[in-house]
Amino acid sequence: MDSVYWVISRDCNQQCAHCYNDSAPGAPGLALADVATCVANLPPPGDVPLHRIIISGGEVLVWPELLFHALQALHARYGDATQLWVQTNGDLLDEPMLARLLAHGVTRIDVASMDRFHPQSTRDRRTYLEDLFRRHDLRDASAGVGSGVKRPGRERLFAFWGATPDLWIGPLWPRGRAMARGLSQASPADDFCARWSGAKGFLDYRGEGCEVSVQLADVYPCCPMTCRPIGDLRAEPVLAMLDRCATHPVYRALNEGRPEKMGEYLGLSEAFGVERSRALGNHCLWCDEFFTRHAPELLSPNAPTARGDVDLRRLAARTEPA
Repeated sequence: MDSVYWVISRDCNQQCAHCYNDSAPGAPGLALADVATCVANLPPPGDVPLHRIIISGGEVLVWPELLFHALQALHARYGDATQLWVQTNGDLLDEPMLARLLAHGVTRIDVASMDRFHPQSTRDRRTYLEDLFRRHDLRDASAGVGSGVKRPGRERLFAFWGATPDLWIGPLWPRGRAMARGLSQASPADDFCARWSGAKGFLDYRGEGCEVSVQLADVYPCCPMTCRPIGDLRAEPVLAMLDRCATHPVYRALNEGRPEKMGEYLGLSEAFGVERSRALGNHCLWCDEFFTRHAPELLSPNAPTARGDVDLRRLAARTEPA
């Protein structure tokens, strides 16, 4: 397995207009008591090698007790066999915090705030942070952001990026505030499902290219999130979830990066899926509509989810296509 992307908290010191998971001051985070259970339900290190775990938020440095509790538990389970990456907006990162992160086994830090949606004061910290990283012998990996699956060694790295038109806010992120405020530029031509951090390959945990996304304890096949998770990491091992999904044609279609094929087992043709993607505006919205209108039995109505119930009520109120 290449990657687990784990949002351990949506609590943030900012409330950006583009945020795909509605992070904000005081937003929920994973309970400290649940961390050990979630970590125990990640892939067993003696069975499925896990290349990296990316810890994100929210802003993970707002709640350092949770962050370092999770890092300690992850390092105790995986040791140096799995890289630990941290994503931050950089506002709360200083020399003592960087030293603490490195001491907890973090091998890469991504400052994901270099865009117009974050305040100028955040972007102005870049020079300070670049100097800080270099003084601690981290190498700049910014040029490779968004370029797909790579498996570097244990060299310590840093990167700067953000929600720019050529990266996440352009063809991606049709979720949360970005969608509600009309900021996402995703279109039917943007095949995000088949791109890195999309659903393609999420079932192939014994090969390369597999990433699953976890919001608190909710497990999703992709970073933008299906309208309900495939399971709860507090209650079920992630590999059991993936094995269960592998038996169903809907999730096999997502694993191919072909959401337009999800309904074929119900007699809904691939052409129908393509047409609905065009009518709704992008593939992710077709995915939402498919689950809510055509396969509601696959949803997890009692599972907590970062997306809440609003999306489902809105989708259910849409007029059924002719």
